[in-house]
Amino acid sequence: MLPAIDILRAEHTFTLQDFVDLAGACPLIPPGREGLVGKGLLAGLNGDFDVALHLLSPQVEHFVRFHLKQSGVLTTRVDAAGIENEIGLSSLMDLPSVDDVLSANLAFEIRAMFCNPHGPNLRNDVAHGLLDDNQANSLPSAYAWWMVFRLVFVSWWNSRRPATPGGSADAAP
Repeated sequence: MLPAIDILRAEHTFTLQDFVDLAGACPLIPPGREGLVGKGLLAGLNGDFDVALHLLSPQVEHFVRFHLKQSGVLTTRVDAAGIENEIGLSSLMDLPSVDDVLSANLAFEIRAMFCNPHGPNLRNDVAHGLLDDNQANSLPSAYAWWMVFRLVFVSWWNSRRPATPGGSADAAP
C-alpha cells in the first residue's frame, strides 16, 4: 500500500461515519452526497481503489456541475427534440469559466485524471465499463482517490480555521 495511506491507517482509526461527517461538513461537497463521498473515501483508505473510483468518479462530475450551476453557468443542453440533457464532465471541463469557478489548479487536476484521453481518463473508463482490475488498482487510481480526499479534507480544514487579519481563511486547493 502507499506510504501515506499506511501512516494514516497506522496512526488513526476511521469509521464510515467519520468520513460521512467529514464530507457533510465540507463546504465543497454538494448536499445529499456526503454518504457516497464518505463511502468512497473509506474504501480508498482501505486500499479498495476500484470501489472508491466507482463511487467517487460520478461524485467528482456532480461536484463540478453543482459548483458551475451555483456560479450561474449553464450545465445542460437542449437537443433538436427539445430534450434537456446534462453536459458530461469532459465538456464541462472545457467551459471557459471552469478555471475561475474551481481554480485553475483543481480544474487542471480533474482534467488530467478524469477527462484526458492521453491520461488515465478515469471518468470515461468507469462510466463506460472500460476500467479493468489492473487500472482500478493502479497508481493513477490511488492518486485520484487521494486528490478527492485532499480536496475534502483541506476544504473542511480551511473552513474551520479562523480568518486571518488581512482577510479570510485560505481558499480550498
